[in-house]
Amino acid sequence: MTPAIAVRGLGKSFGARAVLHGVDLDVAAGELLGLVGPNGAGKSTLLRTLVGLLPPTSGAARVLGLDPQRDALAVRQRTSYLPGEAGVYTNLTGAQFLRFAASFHARQQPELRDRLLDGFRLPLRQKVRSYSAGMKQKLALVAALAPDVELYLLDEPDRALDASVRFFLRDVLRDLRAAGRTIVLSSHHLGEVEALAERLVFLLDGRFVADERLAAARQRLRQSPRVRLAPGQPLPAGAREQRREPDGTLVVETDGDPMAWLRQAPAGAIDSAEVGIPRLEDLYELLLQQQADGGHR
Repeated sequence: MTPAIAVRGLGKSFGARAVLHGVDLDVAAGELLGLVGPNGAGKSTLLRTLVGLLPPTSGAARVLGLDPQRDALAVRQRTSYLPGEAGVYTNLTGAQFLRFAASFHARQQPELRDRLLDGFRLPLRQKVRSYSAGMKQKLALVAALAPDVELYLLDEPDRALDASVRFFLRDVLRDLRAAGRTIVLSSHHLGEVEALAERLVFLLDGRFVADERLAAARQRLRQSPRVRLAPGQPLPAGAREQRREPDGTLVVETDGDPMAWLRQAPAGAIDSAEVGIPRLEDLYELLLQQQADGGHR
């Protein structure tokens, strides 16, 4: 089956500044892909290139079998793109903006549109200038998700949304995926991406992190227990503190097997421990630290 997205050697520079360094990426039809990376990693540049808003400096991309540069209109008719900084016309009412946005796609999904509007409870008769940042994001989401298209490119769709709305959005995206739509989701809420995506790709400094490097980082994290010490107790010998979280949890590195270290810890020294479960947030931080140290490009 032809992939929904096929990227080969894609590079993008702005003057002397290279943002994407010859990246390769395949996204299967019907896949929900999580695109993870810090600000400036190149995520938004990649998505804008895929819809033909930016020309690549080198390499090529195919989106739904089309060239986004030569066939930009055809790509956009079959794709819905939500920018990271979604702009909405503030001089329109919410209802007027949605009618305007819907005019760019021949087919809409009225049931999904109504579901989103019921969940978001937007004051559609009011001018958009009166909306909060979260309300404007919800309006942009309705405009981006209601079109009946094959591919959704969503750059930070959960921006400015509270937790309950993110859970609602999560259900909507799962249903779109179940209906066979392809979704590329970029987000800084790493837990949301991990909960939704079938596959994660990490973009750092304009390069995708190799699978073997991810596997090595995950293995390293499995050797880094998360522990809560009993009040007044020091960290038992044989481990070093890597990070202290706001709730007092310590992420530590042990000299050997973490389970052996826990068994040898003095009775009552440790209230709770989590071993062998690499969290996405920890993986993200480790990759960033490696990048800062100049290793594992």
